[in-house]
Amino acid sequence: MNTPENEQIALVNDEVALNEILTPLWARRWKVIFFTLVISFLVAFYVSLLKPSYKATAILQIGSNKPANTLSINDAFNESNASEEQIQTQYELLRSRKFAERVISQLNLVEHSEFNSGKYNNKIAFFANIGRPKNTPSVRDIVTAFQARLNIAPIANTELVKISFSSYSPELSQKVANQVGITYLQYQDEIHSASKETTSQWLVDQLEELGKKLEISEQSLQEYRENEGIVDIQGIVGLVGGQLSELTSEALKAEKLRDDLKVTYQEIKKNRSDFSKLIEMQEVNNQSAFLLLKRDEEKVERKLNELSQRYGPKHPKRIAVQAELDSLEKRIKSQILAIVSSVEKDYYHAVEKVNATEQRLAQAKKDYIRLSRLQNKFSQLSREVETNKELYNNYLVRLKEADAMGNYKANFYVRFIDKAIMPKSAFAPNKTLSVMISFILALAFISVVIIMRELLVDTLNSRRKLDNFNEAPILAVLPKIKASSSDKKEDAYISDNRFTEAIRTLRTALLFNNEQTPPKIIAVTSSVPNEGKSTVALHLARSFSEMEKVLLIEADMRHPTIAKNMNLNQHRPGLSNLLAKTHQINECIIRDKNVKLDILTSGISPANPLAFLSMKRFNMLIKVFGNFYDRIIIETPPVNAVSDAVIISKLVESVLYVVHGNKTKREQISSGLRMLKQVNAPIEGVVINHSENIDTDKYQNKYYNERNNIIKLAARKRG
Repeated sequence: MNTPENEQIALVNDEVALNEILTPLWARRWKVIFFTLVISFLVAFYVSLLKPSYKATAILQIGSNKPANTLSINDAFNESNASEEQIQTQYELLRSRKFAERVISQLNLVEHSEFNSGKYNNKIAFFANIGRPKNTPSVRDIVTAFQARLNIAPIANTELVKISFSSYSPELSQKVANQVGITYLQYQDEIHSASKETTSQWLVDQLEELGKKLEISEQSLQEYRENEGIVDIQGIVGLVGGQLSELTSEALKAEKLRDDLKVTYQEIKKNRSDFSKLIEMQEVNNQSAFLLLKRDEEKVERKLNELSQRYGPKHPKRIAVQAELDSLEKRIKSQILAIVSSVEKDYYHAVEKVNATEQRLAQAKKDYIRLSRLQNKFSQLSREVETNKELYNNYLVRLKEADAMGNYKANFYVRFIDKAIMPKSAFAPNKTLSVMISFILALAFISVVIIMRELLVDTLNSRRKLDNFNEAPILAVLPKIKASSSDKKEDAYISDNRFTEAIRTLRTALLFNNEQTPPKIIAVTSSVPNEGKSTVALHLARSFSEMEKVLLIEADMRHPTIAKNMNLNQHRPGLSNLLAKTHQINECIIRDKNVKLDILTSGISPANPLAFLSMKRFNMLIKVFGNFYDRIIIETPPVNAVSDAVIISKLVESVLYVVHGNKTKREQISSGLRMLKQVNAPIEGVVINHSENIDTDKYQNKYYNERNNIIKLAARKRG
């Protein structure tokens, strides 16, 4: 169950410690320093080749107390400040290409050497020609370069603007900064003069054109009115619209009446020959004449019944009453036929009325649509006339106002506050600042790259990652050993106290970490090749040999390395020869010269090492060796590469899993451990090898002694 305390501990473990960040930097400090110094040197060298740049600055005042291009008399005499948009327009005018071309033309900068040379000095001939144009630059190129060096910077909350120009020549920077201001003054005078001359003429031309448009629009409206015979288009459309509404209502009523009569008509048509069903119809029963005849018929029938009881069929009274009854029946039938005929006539009349109403309604719709089109066209022409008339009147008023204003001056006024002076010192390049910035940026860049690489790589290269690794216990962390060019690799391992103490820590963990008897047969494997399992197995065997009799078996017959590391003949007989029964045990086992250690190398590499390791003879050999040795350490191939280690793990009491601290990925470690766990291999724990960034104080003794302080005891006799 996740308690708040457990969650807090998990968060603490996930945090990146400062030591985890600084340790990779310290481990690679010489690379960081070298990279930073190289970048700083290159920047310093580059800056030293640049020509010095000089900047001159002039200050102009661009003010306003009246609106620009004023055409209204009321606005002309109503003083106000220029808007922000107008002021910003003047700044953009100073930055424009057209304005730059005028300054370049006035100073004849096309032939100036400033724009015909590169940005590098003549210290090195090769760099002096870089950036120098091969041909004479065009005016477009010069304008682009001129704009890049010109800087227009308004001073906040004032009417002042700084005009700065940078150049390799202090005289040119002063001359250009002042000429930009002078050219701008001339430009403003030209604009004012041109606006005075052209405003009235422009208004006259506009009035003439608008007058023609107004005349044409009025003529078009009148022609349209005459051609269509329009007198009061609004009234006619209203009348037609009312008529359309009335016809729609009549059509609905007529259709309702027709539908009601249609039902009766169909029933009459169906039962015309059956008077009994016709009599049952509601339209027949509701007729008063029919009701009177029915009453008379009932009276005569009662009278006939009474006479039938007194007289016989041939009695004159009975015959007379029977004749009267027959006459009434004929009259009733005749009345029914008359009613039916009346209903049919009403139905035919209703149908004709519906048809006539629909025809009138359709015609009314056509008339309304046609009149609507006429009205839309008429409204369009009327709007055009009104618009042209309003524009014509407005421009006529503006023309009168412009004539009344006469020689009124425009609003902007421009003057020099400070003219540019010749700069005495260069402002760029700032060599010291450039080198310092490059040094800081290079140092920060390489540091970030190293830190991100260490944090993002999915290996066990930090204390935090080790604490979060729960798939197997961490037995020891072995430091990375860097052998000098004069020392052999094995000598470097032996002479390094940190590595020796780490191996002893691993040995102690194997002897005392288990509650039961320490493992006698130990297999050493890894995930992939080149993780240092051979080195770990060799030095762990040497460490155990200080206290007991030990046998080291090199079971990696695919890529054997122990014999090579110990300068032994790689083709000497070994494990494969024992399994193949080509040599005896005493011919295959060799003694280490430095310590009390027996070594069984891999021997000749067979075609199928897995078949050799699967023999019962291999298991028997291990049992035989167990009778003569206190400890047996078997170096096996990588788990993820081949399945040899899985076979051997079934024959040993403990498996050590060696991991390269900076290269082996977590997925590779998990995959290898998962394969071993599937066969119930006795995994003792993980050994982190080649560790650079992990503080090993937690995993090994931090008290190391120099070799010259250790009392050397006499070596034990080898048994």
